[in-house]
This record gives sequence, C-alpha cells and structure tokens, in this order.
Amino acid sequence: MTSMTLAFTPIRMEISENKAGMIIHVNVSPKALPRPTTKDKLRQNITMMHFQQLVMKEARGALRAKSLGIFNNDLSIEIEITSIKSPQYFNLEDVLKAIFDGLNKHVIYDDSLISHAQIWLNKAPKRYPKTIIKVHIEDLVTRDSISFTLDLPSIEKRNPVVYNINASLNYDLQAAKDIARTSRSFSLQNFTPVRQYEICHMLFYTSDLSKDIDNMFFMYIDSIRDKGFLDYSNNIGIGMYKRHADKDNERTIINLVSK
Repeated sequence: MTSMTLAFTPIRMEISENKAGMIIHVNVSPKALPRPTTKDKLRQNITMMHFQQLVMKEARGALRAKSLGIFNNDLSIEIEITSIKSPQYFNLEDVLKAIFDGLNKHVIYDDSLISHAQIWLNKAPKRYPKTIIKVHIEDLVTRDSISFTLDLPSIEKRNPVVYNINASLNYDLQAAKDIARTSRSFSLQNFTPVRQYEICHMLFYTSDLSKDIDNMFFMYIDSIRDKGFLDYSNNIGIGMYKRHADKDNERTIINLVSK
C-alpha cells in the first residue's frame, strides 16, 4: 500500500510594516483553543488557585460596594500591572487568563461576554517593591463598572495535572493541527521585521461570538513570538478584541507596535 501525504495549504496572510508598526492580516476564520480534557481527577496549582480566589474576593466586594449583580452584557476588562520587575518575568497573556478564570461565573456570567481586554505592564519606582495589579471591568451596554486592586505578585495561568500518574490531559488534535498550520504559514513568510515590538493587539472578526477572546489569542501568539516579532523580554502590553462578522468576512488582524 502506498502512503499518501496530504498537501499543505498555507493560510493566506498579508504582512506590512511602516513607522507606526506592523500589521498582519490572517485571512481565515479565527479558531479558539479548547481546554484540555481528561477522565481523571485534576489537581490545580495551589498558588494560582489562591490568586484566583483573591481576584474573585476583591471583585465581588467591588460589586457589592456598588450594589451591582454579576455582569451579563458585553464587557471590557483592563488590567494594569505596576512592578519593578522587567517584562521577562511576566507572561502577560497567562496573567490575563488567570484573572479571567478568577472572575468567570462569580463576577461575570461567562468569559465569552468579554469583547475587549487589555493588560499593561508599567515600571514602578524602586522604592515600591511590591507588584500592584489594578483591574477595571465595564459593562459596555449599561456602562456600570467596578475597579479593584491586588497588592501581591501576579500569578500566571498554569495547566492542571492529573491525580493518576498513568492518566494524561488530552489536547484537541484539530487545534494542534491549526496551530501547526499557522506556525508553518508564518515560517513561509519571507519577511524580517526591522525591529522587535513591545505591544501586540489582536482583533478577531468572527460569526461565532461565543468564542473566548483569550482562547483565540492563544491560537496565534506562539507563532508571533517564534517568528521574532514579539519577545517576552520587552513585551509590555497585550490587547485582544472581537467583533461580529459574516462568515465570508471572518479574519484576524494583528497589530504590533512599540511604546
């Protein structure tokens, strides 16, 4: 029997760069990274769970102070980290993910309501050694909002592990294929940036607004980093946004800029 190798079809993308920054058009429907699954019991990282409990506690206190219920409309979330630590000590998308999970179901009805999210890292004066995290949540329909502050080190989202040593987490095979296709499509681009950028924004046009913006972001960010467009050592800002589009107009626009 003769084995057949399926032909690789690159993703259609356009990359341009000017003084303002770099724009990448990814001309396919945005995909979202599913959570890994297992039939076994999971053990979460205790430090991360403690951080998420603190996020929930502070956010629920801010809701009560304004006599507000759980947010259930389209939302904007902005996070500002002030720290003496350099950007290489942070993985901004994972910090944002951990905060989302702390809010989910307890402060916001569902992650899919978040259509606008940003996270920024500011350099603190040396006389303020603690890491300060400020979170602002706004209902984009009613304009109700809350703000709260966490005075503790930021904790990134960490994948759970299974209790049973013989068990494993099962990752979505189609998502893995989509990520590999994206990465290879980027590698085929004969394009070298004139500099590395500090800030990454991703805008997702999708017909399925139930997709979480952070899970769509994770489908592309590793390819952006692997290509050398964005590095942890100078990444001070991330933005992610979603907008409704007809199926024929679904796409992702990635904007890389410097401060």
